[in-house]
Amino acid sequence: MKHAARPVFRRPRRCMARSAAAAASVAAALAAHARPMVIGIAETCPAASETVSVGVNYALAVSESGNIPFVIPRFGDDAQLGAALDRVDVLFLAGGEDVDPARYSAKPSPALGPLNKTRDDFEFRLIALARERRLPLFGVCRGLQAINVAFGGTLWQDIPTEHPSRSNHRKVEHKIAIEPGSRLAKALKRKTMTVNSTHHQSVKDPAPGFRIAARAPDGVVEAIESDDYPAVAVQFHPERMRKGNGKSVLARIFANADILFPCLAGKIRGDSAGNPRK
Repeated sequence: MKHAARPVFRRPRRCMARSAAAAASVAAALAAHARPMVIGIAETCPAASETVSVGVNYALAVSESGNIPFVIPRFGDDAQLGAALDRVDVLFLAGGEDVDPARYSAKPSPALGPLNKTRDDFEFRLIALARERRLPLFGVCRGLQAINVAFGGTLWQDIPTEHPSRSNHRKVEHKIAIEPGSRLAKALKRKTMTVNSTHHQSVKDPAPGFRIAARAPDGVVEAIESDDYPAVAVQFHPERMRKGNGKSVLARIFANADILFPCLAGKIRGDSAGNPRK
């Protein structure tokens, strides 16, 4: 006995279109409700000071990007500092004094600048605790140098007397070439840019697992990033650089943090209005 063939019901195209539109709306809603990042900024440990402080431009840039600055003081044991890191999405290390060359097994140069061993101890503890959590790291100027040294890299202690270029990188502006395909290039949407320069030290040997993401015309390293660990750092000061809409370059970087740190994709908000990043 033959059974009648079951009729085939096809979904009308308008229903399919509605389903696609609904899916897009859900995706947009999820993106819009992704929370802003909390950026943990390590305090700068000013010598002989009774304050806990970070540079205002760092905190301002984080806020301009639609995210939340969270200052981490140097006080507390590893359990307390670890608890603080558990509450942030990125650990940010700011600019400042020279890193103690003993940290990378070098003898002090006569041209070595001021040190801050309290800050060295604090930041290197934070980096170690962050690594235990695979917490993303971002650094500016000294912050880049601290990250590089903490992961096993070395520094030129004084560019004018040690680097092959013998060039001056203090209080000048110059162009940098950003490595094509680097996460920094994708986040900034630039292959070159003019940056400020207020440093006399730079990366000599990148740490294992790190690669150079930008250079100055004289070969001085201007940015590094790692493919083994979520870390990106720049030698210049993007918090002092303002373009177009008045927001700093650092704000632009943090607005694209999911490009710098793919592990954050889907967890963070696209911009200060809560719109997904295009």
